Amino acid sequence: MSTDLITQTPSMLANAILLAADTTLADDLIISNILHGKKEDYEILVRRYNNMLYKTARGILMEEKDIEDVMQEAYIKGFEKLEQFRREARFSTWLTRILINCALKRLHVLRGKEHLDIDSLPSDDIDRLQELPAEMTPDSDVGENLRKAIEGAISQLPPKYRVVFILREVEHVTVSDAAARLGITEENVKVRLHRAKSMLKDVLRLELNSLEIFMFHASRCSLMAEKVMHHINFSHLESIKNR
Repeated sequence: MSTDLITQTPSMLANAILLAADTTLADDLIISNILHGKKEDYEILVRRYNNMLYKTARGILMEEKDIEDVMQEAYIKGFEKLEQFRREARFSTWLTRILINCALKRLHVLRGKEHLDIDSLPSDDIDRLQELPAEMTPDSDVGENLRKAIEGAISQLPPKYRVVFILREVEHVTVSDAAARLGITEENVKVRLHRAKSMLKDVLRLELNSLEIFMFHASRCSLMAEKVMHHINFSHLESIKNR
């Protein structure tokens, strides 16, 4: 796409939503425009990656205010360090790593524990980030919705697998006890439980694919873009005044 198609108002891009959704408009082109003085084009990247950053931050932090604060901080740092982006990885990866660092620092402040740095973690192994403190549990509404989703998925299992799953994973009876109750061998109990878990994963995956999980909706997306671009524009004006 030609750079001429990227039109703007003095402070915000008039067509930023469309540009952010345009897959033919590459991140590298947007970044080149920004580095050549079109700082307003950064709004495209903000809108393009709001959902991604929100979901990532939501995996580390629980409070919406903290999540939005670290998103804004990550975007601003990303803009300030944009010249350091070497295109060795995708821009989304680079920006996500900044976001995770910001979120971990916020978690450190909130929890008062040893600070974790994303740079100390293997690039292909972020599983530790899912190990949140036990007391950081979802609110009651989320917990209730999750319970209903799991119960619904279990209910879709064929009876011979469902009953084994409930006996072993819900009632916590032993393998031998489950075998005795059902009149099957212990090996059969193990096989059916394994099959039930596999089927349950498939059912839940289909359920999740049909839902909007942790979405950063349009109004919040626009507000985040406005906050980030306001900060960038204000900082730019201040730098001009101080010259």
